[in-house]
Formats: sequence, structure tokens, C-alpha cells
Amino acid sequence: MTSWKACLPACATAVVVGGLAASCSAGAGTLTAPTSRERQALQGLRGQLRGPSAVSPVFTDGTTSDVAIAVMKQLSNPAVPEVDVYRWDRHGWKQVASVPLDLGGSIAADSSGASTPIATADLTPAKAPELLVTVHYNAGPASAVLSELGGHWHALSFDGGLAQGGDERFDVHLEADGSLRSQENDCVPNCAAGRMVTTVYRFDPATGRLAAQDRG
Repeated sequence: MTSWKACLPACATAVVVGGLAASCSAGAGTLTAPTSRERQALQGLRGQLRGPSAVSPVFTDGTTSDVAIAVMKQLSNPAVPEVDVYRWDRHGWKQVASVPLDLGGSIAADSSGASTPIATADLTPAKAPELLVTVHYNAGPASAVLSELGGHWHALSFDGGLAQGGDERFDVHLEADGSLRSQENDCVPNCAAGRMVTTVYRFDPATGRLAAQDRG
């Protein structure tokens, strides 16, 4: 758990909205438009989940015609966001991975379908794109990056910056050059009077982590 979370009230609530995207853009992984059958099956899957959920774009690992879906759902109190990855097996969505995240908060239902809270990005040599997962608190958004690097889905660790090492950072934005830019409060002399510091992270193949490059 990173140090900035101490500044958040225990009752902070996440507000996440999500929908499906069907486009492909540079640095966003390989996305594909779901078929009507896949879309209907996805709606049925979401209907079976307890509590609100949010969905990533449909994406491919580049080796087969199968696609994977990431679903975030709220677990029992205290809320622990979890990302479940599903793969289309020609008959329905089959769960292939489940990754709990140390982000806290809870997840609001998607009411508009206008945005995607689980975005895709090309950050590592993994065949499947990474998943940039963001949970919004009243004090701001916290983000984690999931990757299939090494053959299994897991959260990539952040290394460096103001916060201690961990699987999350505050207010993360994906840049066109493939880097991640995080805004963190230095809490000096305290969080209320602190200033926002920018830290740039890039994937380091030597360590398998998202390493801090500089601050601004």
C-alpha cells in the first residue's frame, strides 16, 4: 500500500464508468470489434456478476482469433477491486485469470458507456496489450497496470517516485511515447499544503518493473 493512500478518507468511493471500444490506435494494443454473439454473451456475463462492473475494450493477443475481456467488480467489505480476464472460446467467455488490486474503494456501474476505465496500452513485449486500470476516489484517481508478461496476468510494480514501491500510482496518464506520467502529492509540510510532483515511468525489461525516469 503506497503512502499517499493515508491522505484518503476510509469512506472514499470509486466512480468508474466503462464501455467497449472498437478501434485501434498507436500504443493502445490490438483491439477488435466484438461480434454480435460476443457482445450478447458479454452482456449476459455482466448480468451474472454481483455488484457493478466495468469492461475494457475487446483485445487480441495476436496469435489466435480469440479475444479477452477484463471485468472489474467489487468484492465484500473492505472493497478490493479485482480484474477478471475472460477469453472467447467460440461458445462463451471463459475466465482465464483473476487479479485482485490493492486500490481500495468501490466501483460504480457504467451508466453511459461513453468511456472505458480499463484502457489498453503497449508497454512490454507481451503479446497481449497491458491493461491500465483506474479507480476514482473523491481525492483523485489511483491506477494499476496489468500485464501478461511471463505468461500469466499480474500487476506490474512501480519503482521510484515519491511513493514506495507497489502496484499503483496516483493520477496516471499514458503518453504517446509509451511512458506513464503520474501526479503525486509530496505532502510537504502536509498533504493539504503539499504540491503535485510529476514522475515519468517506463517499463524496464531488466527488472520487469515500471521504473521512474524523472520528475517535473
